[in-house]
Amino acid sequence: MPRLTQKTVSTMLAAPVALALTAASGLLASGGPASAQAGDPEKIVEIMRTLAGKQMARPSGAKGQCFTGTFAPTAEARALSKSAVFTRTSPVVARFSVGGGNPKVADGARGGNRGFSFRLDAGGPGETEFVMINAPINFVKSPEQMQAFLQARLPGADGKPDADRIKAFTDANPETTLQGRYLASKPIPGSWVGVSYWGVHNYTLTNAAGARQLVKFRMVPLGGEVGLTDDEAKAKPTDFLVDELKGRIASRAPAGFAMVAILGGGSADEGANATQQWTDEDKRPTVTLGTLAITAVEDNKTCDGRFFDPLNLAEGIAGPASDPLFTARQPAYAISIGQRS
Repeated sequence: MPRLTQKTVSTMLAAPVALALTAASGLLASGGPASAQAGDPEKIVEIMRTLAGKQMARPSGAKGQCFTGTFAPTAEARALSKSAVFTRTSPVVARFSVGGGNPKVADGARGGNRGFSFRLDAGGPGETEFVMINAPINFVKSPEQMQAFLQARLPGADGKPDADRIKAFTDANPETTLQGRYLASKPIPGSWVGVSYWGVHNYTLTNAAGARQLVKFRMVPLGGEVGLTDDEAKAKPTDFLVDELKGRIASRAPAGFAMVAILGGGSADEGANATQQWTDEDKRPTVTLGTLAITAVEDNKTCDGRFFDPLNLAEGIAGPASDPLFTARQPAYAISIGQRS
C-alpha cells in the first residue's frame, strides 16, 4: 500500500506547492490510504483555510507551542506491545495547540478543543506519533462527512453562513454535535498539561508472543485536571498557556502525563467510529504504558518543519485497519505543510 513518508514530503517541499497537492491527493485516487470515494483532502484543507480567513498557518490548531521531553515506559507496556518505544526511556517532541484556524485566538476561548501532538523516540527505532485532542470522540466519522460539515458552514453571498443549511446538515448528522456537547460540559482548560487527551481511534497492540489487544489511548495529567470557569478564563492573559507550562517546568511542578491504554475487544468495540465511545469506556480496565514528561520549551521551527504523522507507528502498535478518517489525516497534513512552506 503506498504511503506518504516524511522523506517524500521533504522532497515535495522543494517543488511547487501544486506538486505536493497532486502527490497527496493522488494517494487517495490510486487506492492508497483512503478510497477515491472519501472526502478530498485538498478540498477539505481549502475550505478550512477559507473559514479561517485564508491565513497560512495551520488550518486547524493554528495557535500552539513546541516542547520537548521524555517518555519512560512501564514493564506492563512490554507485556502488551513489542514496540521498541516500550523498551527504554526515549526523547519526545511535542506540540500543544488551541483549536481552530485563528493563530491569535485567546487561550481561554470557549468552544474549540485543545490539541496534543507528540513524537515518541524521535529519530529512534521506536519512533511513534500521535495526534490527540481533549475529548474522547471526534466531531466527524469520515472524510466525506468532514467535507460536508465544513461546506455547510461556508458563507453565502451576504458573507454569512446559512443557518438553515447548517441545521439541515446537523439534523441529518446528529453525531457531529457530540464532541461540542462534551467540550461545553467541561471547564475551560487552565493548563495544557492539566487536561486529559485521547487518541479517539482504535489501536491494536501486539506483543512478542503475537498476542493482540484492542486499545484506545488516553493521556492522563500527572498533576490532575486544571479547569477554569468562563469568568476565570476571560480574566487570563490572551497567551497564558505557554507561560503556565513554562512556570511548571521552572518550578519542577508536575508537567506531564500517564499514557494509559483502555482495553477493548469484541465486534462492537472494533466497529466503533471516531464519533463513538465504547460502551462504559470510562469503566474499562486500563494499563499504564508509561510516563511522558514535558521538560523544556522548544523553538516552534522544530514542530513546524515536519507534520506529526499518526500513521507513523512502530512495530507492535497499529492503527485501525478500516477507518478512512484515520488514514486520510496523513495526506491532509502533507497538503497543509506543503502550502505553509
